[in-house]
Amino acid sequence: MKFTLIIAAVLVGLASGCVRDDSDGRPNCIAVELEQRLWRNNADPTAFWECETLNVPATARRCASEEMFYVVPLRCVPHTEWEWTPTCKPPSMVSS
Repeated sequence: MKFTLIIAAVLVGLASGCVRDDSDGRPNCIAVELEQRLWRNNADPTAFWECETLNVPATARRCASEEMFYVVPLRCVPHTEWEWTPTCKPPSMVSS
């Protein structure tokens, strides 16, 4: 079951035009990023970014103890439920 979820996440990333990201993934909070609000911190799975203001870089947030940020439901989950997924650049970091 876990393998199936990982494959599904990879396929969703490929279908959505995911551009691999080796940075921390901090978005600049353009309109589409502000709409989603929460973004993965690619450098720390126990943290995430929150877009609060248009065109202002996202604020760092941290999950509660024993939790990790999961991109599929866009929330912190117990570390036992967390699965690695490919890192993708937020839209404001993708060069045109």
